[in-house]
Amino acid sequence: MRLYILFWLLLLLAGCGASPGVREPAVTVTGEDTIAALLVRADSAAGDEAALLRLDAAERLYAEGRLFEAADAVEAAMPASPDLQVRIALLRSRISLAANDGGAAMSQLREIAVPGRSADYFIDYFRLLGDINVAMEQPRQAIGAWAEITGLLDGGAGEDVRRKIWASLESLAGRELEEMAASSTSYELRGWIELARVVDLGQYSIPRQLESLVSWRRAWEQHSAARQLPDQLAQLEAAWAERPRHIALILPLREAAGAAVQQGFLAGYYEALAVSREVPRISLFDSSGADDIRPIYERAVAEGADLVVGPLFKELVNQLLAEGELPVPTLALNYTDEDPPPGDGRLFQFALAPEDEIDAVIDLAWQAGHRNAAAIYPANDVFLRLQNIFVERWQARGGSFVSRAAYLGAGDFTEVVKSVLDIDASEARLQRLLDVLPRANVEFTPRRRRDIDFIFLMANPQVGRQIKPALDFYYAEDLPVFALPSIFDGFENSDLNRDLNGVIFADAPLMWQDLDGSLAAGGTERRLQAMGIDSFRLYPRLQQFLVRQVTSLRGATGELHMEEGRRIHRRLTPGRFVNGVAAPLAEPGD
Repeated sequence: MRLYILFWLLLLLAGCGASPGVREPAVTVTGEDTIAALLVRADSAAGDEAALLRLDAAERLYAEGRLFEAADAVEAAMPASPDLQVRIALLRSRISLAANDGGAAMSQLREIAVPGRSADYFIDYFRLLGDINVAMEQPRQAIGAWAEITGLLDGGAGEDVRRKIWASLESLAGRELEEMAASSTSYELRGWIELARVVDLGQYSIPRQLESLVSWRRAWEQHSAARQLPDQLAQLEAAWAERPRHIALILPLREAAGAAVQQGFLAGYYEALAVSREVPRISLFDSSGADDIRPIYERAVAEGADLVVGPLFKELVNQLLAEGELPVPTLALNYTDEDPPPGDGRLFQFALAPEDEIDAVIDLAWQAGHRNAAAIYPANDVFLRLQNIFVERWQARGGSFVSRAAYLGAGDFTEVVKSVLDIDASEARLQRLLDVLPRANVEFTPRRRRDIDFIFLMANPQVGRQIKPALDFYYAEDLPVFALPSIFDGFENSDLNRDLNGVIFADAPLMWQDLDGSLAAGGTERRLQAMGIDSFRLYPRLQQFLVRQVTSLRGATGELHMEEGRRIHRRLTPGRFVNGVAAPLAEPGD
């Protein structure tokens, strides 16, 4: 979200100017006048002439990013006549917004009366109102503000606002679009919402989206977007025309992981085939037991593949990175150890990375208001690394890490739980007391440390079913437990999983709902099948992600987005155990 806000602030700095229709006193200002010269002239002028000179200087300072100086200059322009007050308020609001103070920007904008369509500053007002709402993470309000003016803007200004509207619409979930549609009375706003809904419904199929766009334009022919679609949608037809026609799927087909990904990939293929006969040719290449990916990869390219999906294992993906520029676009199903070099390379990376799962736990815990974390994790190098990643990212968010305990295998987890809660220290204090007291019948209730807000748990279901009751036994039944997806095995077993009640985690959406009867009814292999589904759904979208025509895709593994290095990451679906059943949370705070 920080990158999202920064993007709009940069657009704001580039695109905002003075309100063009506000009456102003006649003061001659040329492009050759420096900022310093304007301020000198203002010092020797009076009234509105001085105010206007300072306001011109403030706007130039703002355009140069010199926000503190701009703020001083615009404050010095006050008080001013009513003819200048609107322009002053708009500039003060823009300066506050550029300084990341959305609350002040909104307050300053509200100093102006909400304009009617005939007001000179109508467009400036609603354009800025939308930008402020984006900065305040209120996309619905931003869309409503911009929809007031889309029918009045053409050319570059219109394209800019349409781009902003579409980016904000893409950030909304389907439920939010439904709510906006139900409450909207504006033709422009309702048309935008309907456009987003039909595109969202067809997000797994570009042919379906293209058909939906034709139908939408027919129904909304007077709408501003019907005259000129947002660039992301206008480019859909070109993206489909340039899609890969022959995909080579490289997987360890004789291994369980490879077979599960293949099942998911083919499920995605048949899902697309049900919509359109225009599906790519698929060629399978078995990498089982391979220690060198190059012969398999070269054979796939020689047989005409214009997109390679795979390989699955990290060491083979590392080999592809070492090859440098690849002959065809390649969607590797793991992350390389090293970051790829910058540029428009052809290697894309998609993985079921535990780092994404850790980020999901951090987001959930932070949104719930927790700040002090403790961790319980297996005592091996892999999970120590993950625990360190959690600590580093949690502290970077602003949280504190106060306690940890590692366990070895299965068995009695009493000592582990006592250690992380500092119960053993409480018992040691009792022993010291008994050593000096003349009697042994001292009443004692051990106390856990009170500076822990939640436990971050890395465990499988069998271990989790022992650790969670132990936490409850040692006076931590009110302590929230957030776990990695490994806590859920994908099967419904309410009797066994009652011991996990209350545990919160985040997982692939496919773990909650099967999409195809040919997929596993349960089990952890469904995560790999979800990966296969998404690797097929991504095949026509890779270039769109690369040029930012698409910023997210709701996938079977999570909400997909591309970050630096052409790495595709996931935002997972939060869930919780209730009455022994793992179920998705309707809202993160539920």
